[in-house]
Amino acid sequence: MYVEIRVTKLSSITPLIKEPKTLFQSLNVAASTTRNREMAKSKNHTAHNQSHKAHRNGIKKPKRHRNISTKGMDPKFLRNQRYARKHNNNKAAEGASEEES
Repeated sequence: MYVEIRVTKLSSITPLIKEPKTLFQSLNVAASTTRNREMAKSKNHTAHNQSHKAHRNGIKKPKRHRNISTKGMDPKFLRNQRYARKHNNNKAAEGASEEES
């Protein structure tokens, strides 16, 4: 491993030379920072080809169902709705028979 150190003043490196442990630590830190700078950045996000894939079979509207689900609806409302449906045809038949006579 090759580490280049540039010194502008001799006095700045003199304390490091007196203590070899400190010199080694500073060289090690310098080497690790150069490695971090050279690493390639990873890509975070891309939408490449997604639009093409979505349009291959066409973007379709969601199918509308004839009857919506009553699961989780208010029980009081559902009970009333059940009675309303049960007697819905009776009122229409009575009204039609009165008009004929």
